[in-house]
Amino acid sequence: MKNEKTFWLLALAFIIFQPVIDVLTSASLLLLNISLTVGVIVRVLFMAAIVLMLLWKARQSGPARKFVFYLLALAAVIVVNIVLNLNVKDPYYIGSELKFFNKVVYFPIMFAGFSVLYLYLKREHEPFKEKTTSYFLYASLIISAVFIVSFVTGTSLSNYSHTKIGYTGWFFAGNEIGAIMAVILPVTALYAIEKTNRVKEWRYWIPFVLLAVSMQFLGTKVGYGGIVVVLLAAFFSMLILFFTKERSEKTRSNMLISLILIAVLAVTTPVTPVFHNMFAHLSLLNIDLTKDEEPQLDPETGEELPEDEEEEEPAITNEQVQNLVFSSREKYLAEMKGQFAEAPVSQKLFGMGFAGNYEEPEPGKTPRMIEMDFFDLFFSLGIVGFLTMISLPLYYVIRFVIHFVRNIKQTFTPVNVMYGVAFLLGIGISATAGHVLTAPAVSIYVAAVMALLMVREGIIKE
Repeated sequence: MKNEKTFWLLALAFIIFQPVIDVLTSASLLLLNISLTVGVIVRVLFMAAIVLMLLWKARQSGPARKFVFYLLALAAVIVVNIVLNLNVKDPYYIGSELKFFNKVVYFPIMFAGFSVLYLYLKREHEPFKEKTTSYFLYASLIISAVFIVSFVTGTSLSNYSHTKIGYTGWFFAGNEIGAIMAVILPVTALYAIEKTNRVKEWRYWIPFVLLAVSMQFLGTKVGYGGIVVVLLAAFFSMLILFFTKERSEKTRSNMLISLILIAVLAVTTPVTPVFHNMFAHLSLLNIDLTKDEEPQLDPETGEELPEDEEEEEPAITNEQVQNLVFSSREKYLAEMKGQFAEAPVSQKLFGMGFAGNYEEPEPGKTPRMIEMDFFDLFFSLGIVGFLTMISLPLYYVIRFVIHFVRNIKQTFTPVNVMYGVAFLLGIGISATAGHVLTAPAVSIYVAAVMALLMVREGIIKE
């Protein structure tokens, strides 16, 4: 193909336009009130282009051929799922089911596409890591600009309907933009680390700070936790490098800047939305951590009565702790487990499809997922489908971990650490808060990060 290089370079640059697509999606939903949004159309067309390119590359590329066979196997189990559930589920909303499976296949297709993309650029001696880092940085600047402008102008969307405080800028889905920012944040830290040679060059950390401040606007545990994880990773990786490899001013300067940012975060935490929201959540659960029990006095002597030696109930129950962490997702998980236990063998093997064996919803409502991606994928795809989907990515992840550990002296670099943290944050959020592997707007970033690590370290090669 004459224009193959142009295609892959444009495909990589597609990362930059993700925030713009998400803002246009919000406009489609809120201003035009249409469900077929710009985001859906553009991302489906991009996915189709990647699939066509993979099919074309499969004729000459071993990895591309392997990816095509994997995607065909995944398509087969999804077709079986649809055929089986057409006869089992009642009601069965085919539109919702197909829309869900479109989201499910997005991550595997993007991972395959970006892997072949990076293999091509590596062979062409294109600086694909540098380009990816720059494109992630540009995306972060767009997101930060949207948050700051929308907040200053008072046009930001609210992340919560009541009680809690949080803003999503001009982005419609708070959970998704929070996950996106958490995945991008380590790459902005990597950019800062690579550019900063001395403390007075702290300006390279400005994109990181802007994105971190925007994440604070969200008021979510994901946003705050992402900042903490990235700053700690930056500090400790610099500390380790300083004492094992590179006692340079560059390492020392980045270590100092990250430590200062950790201190700033700690000091400002009490005035952040997430701090307020945690207490609001505790209040909703009728938990008062500030309440001190007054001692009981004897009415005759006025002396303090001894405490009842009987075992008291814990101040916070296990159920309340789960609710604090998972925000009611544990309830939907328990419900889905019950449905899966009662499901026929065919559904256990090939899945219950979108939202399990749902009943006719109330007017204006739709069946909902657990919003914990791995559980959602398992119950939706079944044992066979779930194992099929995770088989190839899991295989490469295991190989990468073994390679990283065996060659730790060479592989422990800021690039591997920060891109690794980006991937781990994506997977961690996927497991606990969802909206990552089942959200194309987020999964494209995770797929790009994972593919870059695999190709750069030679785990995936021609």
